[in-house]
Amino acid sequence: MFERLGGNIQKKKLEKALEMLRNESPQELRRKLGQMDTQEILQKIDEFDPRKLNQMGISLDEIKSKVTERDFEKLVQVLGPDGAIIAQRLKSLLK
Repeated sequence: MFERLGGNIQKKKLEKALEMLRNESPQELRRKLGQMDTQEILQKIDEFDPRKLNQMGISLDEIKSKVTERDFEKLVQVLGPDGAIIAQRLKSLLK
């Protein structure tokens, strides 16, 4: 039960992140995100495998249907060279 509740919270965070990525300029996103630690982001991504996401009630198919190549391009634009690494890791998770 707690895992599902945690999944709902994570799902809302994912939805908010996608909304911000689509609706805000790269400059505004950089300002809001500040100096992000790439290793910390990659570590968080590694914590989520498809089975765990499914247990949390988060559908990878649903996320795949919402995320576009343009979203990944903007992510790289916002995060710079580290963004390419993060985008690639996210793409591999969504395969």
